[in-house]
Amino acid sequence: MANKLLLSYLRQNTSMCVRGLSAMPEFPNKIGNRDVVGNGWNGEEAYLDRSDFPLPAIRFKANTPDIMALREKEKGDWKKLSIEEKKILYRASFRQTFSEFLAPTGEWRGHIGIALIGVSFSLFTYILLKIYGKFVNMY
Repeated sequence: MANKLLLSYLRQNTSMCVRGLSAMPEFPNKIGNRDVVGNGWNGEEAYLDRSDFPLPAIRFKANTPDIMALREKEKGDWKKLSIEEKKILYRASFRQTFSEFLAPTGEWRGHIGIALIGVSFSLFTYILLKIYGKFVNMY
């Protein structure tokens, strides 16, 4: 948080450097040519698909002339927009729909597999120690 505040302060005050009057280097703009449309989660200008916070702070895609023309058309009557134009506008603002990012991915199968490999390794080690552990105590 302190780092973000420092970077924000330095971006605003780029006219003078701490050592003297030389200009500070320009910081890269991480959002590029995308619109900031809200406060965002934790007040950050970042794009996140979250079901508990459905409105990201910035749009997903950068502004292109085609999208800007559709945004101007969007300000009028929505009945004049075709279904395809509405989909293009939606995909310019959001990466996925709710049903897409909430859909199961099957990742749980890999987790179960790793857990079963760990359990089988532990059982194998236990059996080896039961069989060969008797001979270690003999000496």
